[in-house]
Amino acid sequence: MSCTTDRRISRWASLLFVISTLLFSAPAHAESAQPRTLPSAIEARLIGQNFNVTIGKQFRFVVSIPNTATLSELRSTQNAVLRVEFHTAVASRDAVRDVVSGAFTPSIIETHDLRFADLGSNDTGDVIALLGSNAGGSSVRLRKSGVYPVSLSIRVGDRESSRLLTFVNFITVQTSKNSLSVSIAAEVNPALSQTPAGETSIADSARTMLNNVVSSLNGDGGVMSLRMSPETLNGLATSSNPQDAELLGQLQLVLAKHQVLASTFVPFDPSSAEKAKLGSEFDKQLARGIEILNTRNGDAGINPRTWFSTRPINTDGISLLARSGFNNVVFSPQAAQSLGALDSYTKQYRANYIGDSTAKVSIAVADPRYATSLSASNTNPVQTSMAVAAEIIAQQGELALGQRQPLDHHLIISTLDGSLPNPVLLNSLLVALSNAPQITLRPLGSIQRATEASTPLTMPSGAPIDLRARRPQLQLVVDEISSTQSMLSADAPQRMWWEDELLLIQSDSLNNDRFAVYLKGFRSQLRAFRASVSVPESLTFTLSGKSSDLRLQLRNSANMPLSVLVTLSSAKLTFPEKPQVVTVAANSAVDLIVPVVARANGTFPLEVVLYTPDGTAQVGKRIRLSARVSALAGLGQLVTGVALLLLASWWIAHWRKQHRVKAVENHPAVR
Repeated sequence: MSCTTDRRISRWASLLFVISTLLFSAPAHAESAQPRTLPSAIEARLIGQNFNVTIGKQFRFVVSIPNTATLSELRSTQNAVLRVEFHTAVASRDAVRDVVSGAFTPSIIETHDLRFADLGSNDTGDVIALLGSNAGGSSVRLRKSGVYPVSLSIRVGDRESSRLLTFVNFITVQTSKNSLSVSIAAEVNPALSQTPAGETSIADSARTMLNNVVSSLNGDGGVMSLRMSPETLNGLATSSNPQDAELLGQLQLVLAKHQVLASTFVPFDPSSAEKAKLGSEFDKQLARGIEILNTRNGDAGINPRTWFSTRPINTDGISLLARSGFNNVVFSPQAAQSLGALDSYTKQYRANYIGDSTAKVSIAVADPRYATSLSASNTNPVQTSMAVAAEIIAQQGELALGQRQPLDHHLIISTLDGSLPNPVLLNSLLVALSNAPQITLRPLGSIQRATEASTPLTMPSGAPIDLRARRPQLQLVVDEISSTQSMLSADAPQRMWWEDELLLIQSDSLNNDRFAVYLKGFRSQLRAFRASVSVPESLTFTLSGKSSDLRLQLRNSANMPLSVLVTLSSAKLTFPEKPQVVTVAANSAVDLIVPVVARANGTFPLEVVLYTPDGTAQVGKRIRLSARVSALAGLGQLVTGVALLLLASWWIAHWRKQHRVKAVENHPAVR
């Protein structure tokens, strides 16, 4: 009986153990199968990949999952995978756009599930997915060259939590060598670094833009063409902020790998300049801009024959550019709107304009469809760059189809307004295109010159900016600079500084209000500089003779020698000598001796006015001094002496007369 009871107890104990095991283990298995902490939608971004893949090489995708807790959960979840799906190749640029927009989804030809637990990571913890190409096993088994859409999705069991779309350029030995010439262009034109007060101040927005240039070009990508602002580079070089000197050094290193386009010192529209008869001013702007670029841009080569325009140019502007030596003009899409839609953005055009009939200027316009993609705001710049690269490869295939001769097409890529694209997008695009055998990245200087066979293009008329109203004010400043420069020695650095400031206030990027502010500020600088030479006020001079010397002190507070013309005027004094030009050493004083002839006695005002040596501009303010004159003191002494002599003679005569009278009275005969 006891044995039966023991067996029953043993069975119940075993049953309870099994039940408890099931109860406690079931939640654990359920949690492993479907983690409760994973969201239904997971944020993910493609931050890197190799666009061009050849047989035997690996496909590499780098995916960022910003939520570290989610990423950790994915790595610990057994059925969490990164699914990589390869779709059928696309054959045209329109097909690429349809895939990107979601209007068309090509069929899936291969699917690879990669467990998160098995995926590698980089130093920042981003997920790295690697797949071999035609190497056997679970590798991707593509057979033909082409542009293949690739979908990357995060899946947990049957649930899809995220999806990304990108493209790869798969290359076999049969890949066509008939490459398409492609140029990427951008303008870097931050706000002016010179303030109206003449100080150098690099704005934070300018530093951000220039740092984007460094990050965009500091890679292994191909060459691109940049129109850099010479005024900005000069501002970095003259800034007292050590960060600016460091930034300039970084720019010089990256610019050495690319082509820098010739540019005016500050924005100066050629159409407006020609219309306002400011052609010589444009030439000065261009010469100074090229001089600074050659000095400040490191080892980068300057292209003086290609003008990249982000604003419309009419027939006047083309004429001026042709006279200035430019034979290629490239427009951003926005700048080319006045030209209308072109039948092709890869063939060469020739400008029709009034001028030398023998001069031929080629016209090229950046493709507006690519510009729209590069200008759009997006959170996945690498995906955008891969889509643009895929579209360019597809376009090359369309152009090369049936062509036995080398392609003579040239594709220009820029944003809509010609500004620098997103730095991550640009860097990724440069790398992708530089390694694609179907593409040859070239600078804009490689555009062929226009010939009679080039398609003629009639340039629009009219000036976008009217600079004629500013000419009289600018001429006044030119005259004032010339006059003030006469105070300087031949090698004084201020000569170049003022010339730069004159170029700066000519910038057509300044509206009328800003132009007035800069003009007023510059003229104030010139007046303040001339006032460095001064005469002490509240002095009284005493002249003790009819002809005397007046000793006048001139002071110079500048750190360089300055020359002035000294003029004096007074109602009671004359100055036999002509006004003198006096040079005063830096931070010192000098005594000027001025011969004076007095016309009257008394104390009266004496006015001293300093001018620039050419006599056209006043230096400082008029100084009113006092002169005390006793020029006739010598004549008074003479009169006094004569009076005393006459008095003495009278007394002598009077004494002698009295003596004779007394002598007569005392004579014996009279008695």
